[in-house]
Amino acid sequence: MRRRRSLAVLTMFLIASVLLTVGAEAANIELRNEYIRIVVNDRDTDKGRFAVGTTGGDPNRDTDQNKHLIYGGDDPWTSYTTIRVGRQNYVFGGATERRAGYRGQYGKMLEPPTLVDGTIRSCWEIGPLKVWQILSITRGSTTGLMDTARIEYHIENTSNLSHFVGVRLMLDTMLGSNDGAPFRVDDRQIDSDTVYRGQDVPQLWLAFDSLTDPQVISQGTLTAADITPPDEVYFTNWGSLADNVWDFDYTPGRDFLRAGEYSLDSAIAIYWNEKPLAPGESRSYVSYYGLGGVTIAPGDLFVGLHSPKQVTADPERIDTFSITAYIQNTGEGEALDVTAELKLPKGLTLVGGQAKANLGDLPVGEITQISWQVWADGSVDDVLTYRVEVAAENSDPNAAEERITVVSPAQLKVSFAVPERLQVKEEKYEPASFEVKATIRNEGGEAALGTILELSHPFSELLKKDSQKRFLPIIEPGEQVTSTWVVRPIDGFRGGNLYYSLNIEMGGKKQPAVNRSTHLPDLVPKVWIGQPKFTGSSLRAGGRFQVPIWATNIPSLAIAELELVFDPEFVEITGGSLDISQGTLFAAEGSTWVIPRVFNDTGSVVGFQGRWNDEALSQLSHGTLFTVHFKAKQPGLTALQLKHVVLRDSEGNLIDCEIQHGEMIIQPEE
Repeated sequence: MRRRRSLAVLTMFLIASVLLTVGAEAANIELRNEYIRIVVNDRDTDKGRFAVGTTGGDPNRDTDQNKHLIYGGDDPWTSYTTIRVGRQNYVFGGATERRAGYRGQYGKMLEPPTLVDGTIRSCWEIGPLKVWQILSITRGSTTGLMDTARIEYHIENTSNLSHFVGVRLMLDTMLGSNDGAPFRVDDRQIDSDTVYRGQDVPQLWLAFDSLTDPQVISQGTLTAADITPPDEVYFTNWGSLADNVWDFDYTPGRDFLRAGEYSLDSAIAIYWNEKPLAPGESRSYVSYYGLGGVTIAPGDLFVGLHSPKQVTADPERIDTFSITAYIQNTGEGEALDVTAELKLPKGLTLVGGQAKANLGDLPVGEITQISWQVWADGSVDDVLTYRVEVAAENSDPNAAEERITVVSPAQLKVSFAVPERLQVKEEKYEPASFEVKATIRNEGGEAALGTILELSHPFSELLKKDSQKRFLPIIEPGEQVTSTWVVRPIDGFRGGNLYYSLNIEMGGKKQPAVNRSTHLPDLVPKVWIGQPKFTGSSLRAGGRFQVPIWATNIPSLAIAELELVFDPEFVEITGGSLDISQGTLFAAEGSTWVIPRVFNDTGSVVGFQGRWNDEALSQLSHGTLFTVHFKAKQPGLTALQLKHVVLRDSEGNLIDCEIQHGEMIIQPEE
């Protein structure tokens, strides 16, 4: 049983709500087009909550411009979403100081509301979960226009345990200025607490104030190819849902009077009940809300038709859709024995029930409605026209027609491009980072919705704290979208293949993964003499230069010892040990080194020792041991050599490495 909150507590929240709303300055992120807009709250409180409204609205109607579809306008706060983890109820987004969701728990923001690829995306850490809210504008099923908000919650279990996870989406619906408009579902008008469960959950619901002259028509879509079918849908008053973040007081037959107040205030709660989410598993919950379309045929028996503009004929599944006829008696007397009959063309098939329905008598001004379930059987792939004929014993008949386009399913063609191989330059991979690019093209007949890409890259890492997941915008037929990640090999990778797997999901269904690899040459552990650095275009007698001694790609280096030998006839170290600089490998705190001794007469730098404690060890050492500052004495070709090179790991074991000597050409003095 859904639970009621006390009137005293409700009153407290109402007062707080009034005080906090007055003078509030909302910071918003907005996504809009010529039909609707989605507004997301970006203030410190109520961050992430959203509202939906019209901009231009239905182009065939001049009464629905700049109207509310969800209460809130430029200060969204009354609608919110609950993420249930076990028995804990978290409200998505930032904490609130107002009535709606006040008693919920709140998580930690990972990504604020941000415009990304035609979406408003935000992410919160909620208990053991990572939860994304992705809001975008999609095509309305019954209008064929981009006038509908697509609402998605993508949840990933980041822990090593399974958790029962559920979601409740609560929408504070509003029809322009009408905050308590009734809902219309199939053949019912709903103006009191009503619930649909399981197989009884309808495909969609409508709300409008008048059939003959509707000011605003809104539509919520609950089941479709891209939508996650809910387990329960409640139509009730906003107050009960605002005060209770999961269970609430559900009273069948109660009107939409706001709990604790005296105004009608309708709302809807869409539940996806708890089910296990395994470690590393992710799941999406999707619903639609926006404008609805009704085709009308005036007459004494006024007819309005409501059905999808486009349906998919998919040989792999049977997806039925609703055709609903609204009939209003606009004549001067009661219409007797009203009937409605659906006439379908080839390619559309009635699923169950009868094409002709007896609707009984219809009083003046009253509206009745009838729905049929229909299937596009795939025999025709074209624009089809159906017809609904309405008659009564004492009235002229009437009829309305509507067209439906039958298309093939979305079909993704994936191009996944990675570098074939990398090069090695100065004992490092070249380039150090590179692009991994996925191009997704829709070669089907319907738009690709809810496409998610996830890059698996076990031996490389993303730059700039990028996300493995990409939530793609709508991909219309014939269009393509490109998504790019910048990666680099992980520290310690010394050669072989970097493997990647591109995991693809569309409309909640996984597509075949695409695998690629990049070959990297082996990085050999090496101690080597770097190129001399000097001023000018060449090294000349009498000039000074410096030579770095490198240790690269050496795993778990803890101790290094060596001797550097030079020819004293050509070069010298004039400053003795003062001309030996500490290398970059000793930058870490905890490392120590012994300054070597210099013997110019015999031409050697001996006694070098470098040590690192466990905290300073890196997985793969790559840097300089020391740098020697020389003076060139006379022109000629001279060499530098490394001798007695000993490398050990933290346990004292010897490390094999390649030794590379150096040489230089000294030009005559100018």
